[in-house]
Parts: sequence; structure tokens; C-alpha cells
Amino acid sequence: MDLVNDTMRALAFLSRLPVPQRWFEGYDGSLSSTVRGFPVAGILVALPASLVLLIAHALDLPEIITALLIVVALIITTGALHEDGLADVADGFYGGTSIDRRLEIMKDSATGSYGVLALIVSVFLRTALLTTILDEVGVIHAVAVIIGTEAASRSVMAKLWQSLPSARVGGVADQAGAPTAEAANFALIFGAVVLAISYGAAGGPLAIVIAACLTALVFVGFSARCREKIGGQTGDTLGAMQQLATISLLLGLVIAL
Repeated sequence: MDLVNDTMRALAFLSRLPVPQRWFEGYDGSLSSTVRGFPVAGILVALPASLVLLIAHALDLPEIITALLIVVALIITTGALHEDGLADVADGFYGGTSIDRRLEIMKDSATGSYGVLALIVSVFLRTALLTTILDEVGVIHAVAVIIGTEAASRSVMAKLWQSLPSARVGGVADQAGAPTAEAANFALIFGAVVLAISYGAAGGPLAIVIAACLTALVFVGFSARCREKIGGQTGDTLGAMQQLATISLLLGLVIAL
């Protein structure tokens, strides 16, 4: 039941899907252990996009249209939460010349040129990679890929949160409380298992290895960038990590295919 509670609370944090109020009775708002439910919440977030895929397949829509609809469904389900983080990180990291200025830009609700370009590239890459995957694997395996990607990318996000100190006192991620190493590691292992099952079915062992290694490199590189640019993590960097992990996972699968 603890994992179920964590999953429902994580789902409310990570998406726009309705979560009954009873899951928050006696809850203090801390996410220190709730991140255990991040990958399971990712599976639930993937369900509407998976339904879109099945409907598009039944209608015999072209792969590129189906892929774009999948991306749109994910954006609607999450309320563009992770895309917003990616845009803010791009603007802040490359539009500011000091830590304080970068954090200030990231907090600003306006989106600059770096952020717009980052969103365009993210949507384009995810659509292009999914188009290739849909062309190479069957519809059931494609559903598995969507589920595995959404689960694993959120487990990576949880690990980034736990690995880096808070860069902004009083920010969303800081107020939610730093995850414990036990909770973050549980999420990472759970996400890895789901990834292995889904990617293994779609592309075999090589797909698992390439996708995992590529995502690990992206994680290490982005973690170092966060330390360099702002001295740690914020809610925006967590969203950006989810987007980067999604792209690297899908790219790894495409390489294997």
C-alpha cells in the first residue's frame, strides 16, 4: 500500500490526471519517499498515449502522424510540465552569465529563443524517433516502448533529484523535500526493470544495453552541467532530465533496430 500511495501522489505531481483526494489524507506534501512511485506513475501517464497509438493504428494513419499524436497526448497528459522545465533550463543555462541570473531567468514565466528552440528540437526528435520505431516494430511492441520509456525517464529524473543539492532555496523541488537515496534507487531499479522488459521485447538485449548506456552518459553530462551552471538542481532541471532521458532512450532503441 505504501507504493500505491506513493504512486498516486507522484501521479498528481507529474501529470494532470485526476487523483482522488483520499490519497492525500494525512499527507504533508513531502516527496522524500514518494519518488518511489515515479516510474509507476510514468506507466500510468503512458496509457492515454498508448490508447492514441492503438486508435491511430486501427485508423491506419501514417506513422509520422501517429508519432506526433503520441507526443501531443503525452504533453496534454502532463500539462507540458517537463517541456516547461526543458525550456526554462535552456533559457537560463545559456541566457545568463551568473548563477543568480540563470536562476532568475529560469523562474521567469516568459520563454526566450533558447527555450523555444529546445522545445522544437525535443518535439521533432521524439516524433522522428517514434516514427522510426513504429515503422520497425509491431503495434504491441510500440505500446511497450512508450510505457517503458515513460517509466524509465521518470526514474532517471528521481535519481537526478536525489544526486544533486537544491540550487534554489524555497523552489518547488526544494519545498517538496529531497528524495532519500533508498527511494531514488528503488525508482531507478524499478524503471530499469520495466525498460528491460519493454525494450527487450521490441529490440532485444542490444536495445537495452545501448539505450541504458546512452541515457547514463546523458545523465552524467547533464548532472555536471547543472552543477556548473546553477550549483545543483531545481524543478526545471528535473523536467529537462525527463525530456533528455526520453530522447536518449528512444535513440538507443533506434540505433539497435
